[in-house]
Amino acid sequence: MNKNIVILGAGYAGIEAAKDLNKRFRKNPDVQITLIDQNPHHTLLTELHEVAGNRVSSSGLKVSLSKVFDDTKVNLVEDKITDIDPQTKQLSSDNNEYNYDYLVLGVGSEPAYFKIPGMEENCFTLWSLEDAKKINSHVRRMFSLASTETDPEKRQELLTFIIGGGGFTGIEMAGELAEWVEELCEKYEISREEASIKVIEARDEILTVLSKKRVAKAEQYLSETLGVELLTRSTITNVEKNKIIINDDNVSFKGKKEIKSNTLIWTGGVKANSFVKKLGLEINHRDRLVVNEYLQTSIQNIYAIGDNASILWEEGRELPQLVESALQTGQSAAYNIYADITDAELKKFNANLHGVMVSIGSNYAVAELKPIPSLTIPLVGFLAMMTKHFVNMHYLFGVNGFSLIWEYIEHQFGEVKGGIGMLVRHFSKKSGTFWLAFLRVFLGVRFLIEGIHKLQEGWLFGSDEHLISGASSMLWSEGTPELYITFAKTFIEPNQVLFQKIMVITEIGVGLSLIFGCLTIIGALVAMTLSANFIIGGLGSDAGIWEPVWLFLISVAMLSNAGKAFGIDYYLLPWIFNLSKKPAKHL
Repeated sequence: MNKNIVILGAGYAGIEAAKDLNKRFRKNPDVQITLIDQNPHHTLLTELHEVAGNRVSSSGLKVSLSKVFDDTKVNLVEDKITDIDPQTKQLSSDNNEYNYDYLVLGVGSEPAYFKIPGMEENCFTLWSLEDAKKINSHVRRMFSLASTETDPEKRQELLTFIIGGGGFTGIEMAGELAEWVEELCEKYEISREEASIKVIEARDEILTVLSKKRVAKAEQYLSETLGVELLTRSTITNVEKNKIIINDDNVSFKGKKEIKSNTLIWTGGVKANSFVKKLGLEINHRDRLVVNEYLQTSIQNIYAIGDNASILWEEGRELPQLVESALQTGQSAAYNIYADITDAELKKFNANLHGVMVSIGSNYAVAELKPIPSLTIPLVGFLAMMTKHFVNMHYLFGVNGFSLIWEYIEHQFGEVKGGIGMLVRHFSKKSGTFWLAFLRVFLGVRFLIEGIHKLQEGWLFGSDEHLISGASSMLWSEGTPELYITFAKTFIEPNQVLFQKIMVITEIGVGLSLIFGCLTIIGALVAMTLSANFIIGGLGSDAGIWEPVWLFLISVAMLSNAGKAFGIDYYLLPWIFNLSKKPAKHL
């Protein structure tokens, strides 16, 4: 009997559910899987602050759905659903209708304004790519106007930026904006002291999900390094076009305070998408769908995932709205639909979160990782920031294999000043590899001949006591650094016969790799390592180091995918990349 599964929303949870269902039903022609979204792309919503703060372009946050679901049975539909009828099991848009047997709701969240007068009409939000682009354009406009404004009060109003909410989104927006403001001040010849960034938070501190030590680190970096003013225990009571009224309970003063500003970015509240309220399903006070332990709503063939689901977690708290939460709910709903169709036992949803991390600009972050529930690993600064990048790349790999990783690196680091940005920009240049094929074969032949020569001398099949004499067995010279000598004495010298055998196999392997252009980058890296070893070991000797030096430099040139010209890599690398996108088989 045919079953039609419809997933509404291509967010983090929706994509995960679709990919998991595809794995389970890939070879089952009786099950159809449809993913409906109003956009042709998936948006990395957790990185919206980077577009708003001008670190990356909007294209850096888009992931093509057609690429993600290429070579799958998932049917992609670009449409905006306006109504759902649970009785007839039908979804409707302005022009189309879609039937379902199982429905997975992952339509995401939207801002909650808490009935604050003037908030919705006069603030910017950060819940979509369009929101981020609007903020970016508005901030530029404020600086442009301020650069020609002669009235000091009006100028201050233009250069005052308010962020409502000290949670993850608000703090990431503040950090991004503070870094960008430095550039804008320089561009428009405005003193940095004139530009003001304020975070307004109703609670006693920002980032309340983190420990006090990490919160203190974040507050210190924001205020001392980036010049952001933190107004905690302060609530926004009224918003007008060019001013914000707050009720400030700080020690310095109490009562209402008026802040003149044309810019309020509101991140202080979130609720489930208002669309779900129309469905007649049970919802909680935040308009999130109440689900059971299997993520089923009050109608069992309708599942809620991601931000749409209200799930009780530790100590009676609601499951936090994190990417990891969304991914796990998507997986759980997919499994339980599979179990229901195949008459298997449904599994209770059990969240297993591995920590939280928040970036504060492009070079700093705070994080608390939980590889196991009983262990918390605190990270701050650059290390936390790089961990966040690795987590993002891990997610992208799960979405579409290796193909998205380099795109992410280019977008994230291509414009960064300094060494890493320079390297990324140079590596991302398009260049032909045709002429490198000749150099690659030459280098490969050089290593292959050397390996065969050693093989003929008995390096590989000689007795265990046999050690080849001469310069080739010399491990160091009088100019070799002491650290290298210590390493050689400790690890190589006691096992020199074994290393002779390894050397023969390695040189022959590198030679064949380069000649045939097979996994050329790996072969080049090994060739660089061998050459560097010869250079360091030969420093100060009569033998000279110029030959290994030019071998090293040629090996570096091979890193530019030289095997894709007249080499096996032309066919092998695309196959490997496509292989990484294919779903794993379920046991």
